[in-house]
Amino acid sequence: MVIKMELHELPTDRNWTRRLITTPTWYFLGILLPLSLPVVIPVMAFYDLVTRNRLSTSRTMLFFTYFFVLESIGLTVAFWMWIRRVCGMSEKDYQMANRKLQRWWARGNFWGTGRIFSMDIDIQGLEALEDPTPAVVLSRHASTLDTMLPIAVVRELKEYRFVIKSELLVDPTLDYCAQRFPNVFVNRGSDDPDYEVDKVLALGKDLDENEAVVVYPEGTRFLPEKRERLLEKFEDDPEMLTVTESLKNTLPPLREGGIKLLESTPEADVVFIAHRGIDGAGAMSDLIKGRLTEAFLEISIWRIPADEVPRDADKIREFMVENWQRIDRFIGEKADVRQREEATVE
Repeated sequence: MVIKMELHELPTDRNWTRRLITTPTWYFLGILLPLSLPVVIPVMAFYDLVTRNRLSTSRTMLFFTYFFVLESIGLTVAFWMWIRRVCGMSEKDYQMANRKLQRWWARGNFWGTGRIFSMDIDIQGLEALEDPTPAVVLSRHASTLDTMLPIAVVRELKEYRFVIKSELLVDPTLDYCAQRFPNVFVNRGSDDPDYEVDKVLALGKDLDENEAVVVYPEGTRFLPEKRERLLEKFEDDPEMLTVTESLKNTLPPLREGGIKLLESTPEADVVFIAHRGIDGAGAMSDLIKGRLTEAFLEISIWRIPADEVPRDADKIREFMVENWQRIDRFIGEKADVRQREEATVE
């Protein structure tokens, strides 16, 4: 396969109009929210006690306060790194410093959120993700909390290259930091989808030890209504309809970028990440309703060696569907248990 774009040719989206809006807004919220806590938290706590909401409203306020304070610190460090770069810091050291900042930010968000909402987190197969062999990581996407999941859970720094939707550039810390080393921000509504695929394929070039490309092949967060829309969309496509019907808790992973990425990286292992327990926690209203409060997040990870991964396009599709059905069953087991518990209570 001929890849049209080189790794060093990956485009950036340094939109200063966007940054002049998001950067001061994030700093403003990073100052305003902590100052408002003495007034706001007692009111929210009283509401939670009256509604027996497990303090979910108060936790949500603490979460957003924590998030914007963390973001403000990250922005300040990112600016200091830029000053050091201007003053002579090497490109290699500059990229590594920003990778460390990204890891600090991702881990801070993930584990901090877990503590604020009193979540119980169990990870099985972490060694499969931490293996230094070059890999393509395919992860389930169900919540904003899993956006940077791989880098948040590994215990040592790994050099990840993420495929990220361009909408997340509204987060200035991610905007500044993640564009300083190889990552791809894809425009899902692009008029030139081939160009977006080319960017993803370039991200998989020249993978070395301790490097991996991270892709969320579903392309969007799972919601039951999204699955229903796909069932209607694929009414005249028997193959995709069958795949979609076979997946009850996930969306089909058969996007062109992911398939061609596996086809073009024959020396890379493939790592799958399944998780359950944080479904439906994508909006502020979900947090207030307690979707994350005392949640049990279970993560299951497995790795398939490169020589066991098919590289023919049709066989890759079968391979991805087979493993995605395994993810789907993993999620379904939790749903079945929850349904039985509810039936017992009734």
